[in-house]
Amino acid sequence: MVGNELEQDIISLYSKDISSLYSINQIAHKLGKKYPYINKKVTILIKDNIFRKTVIGHSYLCSLNLKNEETIYLLILHEIQKKKSGLEHDSSLQEVLDYVEKARKIINLQLVLKSKERILFVLDQPEEKEQFEKAIVKQAMKSYTPEIHTKESFLKELLKNKDLHEKHVILYGYEKYYDYVREIEDELKLKYSKLIP
Repeated sequence: MVGNELEQDIISLYSKDISSLYSINQIAHKLGKKYPYINKKVTILIKDNIFRKTVIGHSYLCSLNLKNEETIYLLILHEIQKKKSGLEHDSSLQEVLDYVEKARKIINLQLVLKSKERILFVLDQPEEKEQFEKAIVKQAMKSYTPEIHTKESFLKELLKNKDLHEKHVILYGYEKYYDYVREIEDELKLKYSKLIP
């Protein structure tokens, strides 16, 4: 079954840094699990094409295969849990979500992401930006700073700011977030991976 607890634990290691490369031994150590147990599961993830493997000497490093829909599904399951946890720990996020729900009816929102004290809105069309800036209700944002992006400016921000990978909660547009990450995956690996597959 895709998405069981162990798979979610393994995926959570990668969710903070999509460009990560870990050996099976590193995965086992980080999760505090026995190597044979992790080796068996990782072998299945490689066979299912959820992981890519890069051979280095006698061992190999595993990275996420973002071209596989099951990988995206596992990442989205993890993001849903992060959002649920975020809502439990921060009641003002619910008001932001309520606002997002209303805003989606008047404008074509692609993605809404919380990162630290920022709420990033990604719009489909650049010409919608000015209209949406006027429509933002500051009270709904509570203690958050709203930022409005187009796809292009968001991709630049994703490349520039590692916090958007490590410390974020997707409030709306899970699949779109990973579509964007997929578009710049090679650049992210060049910038943030210690080893490039």
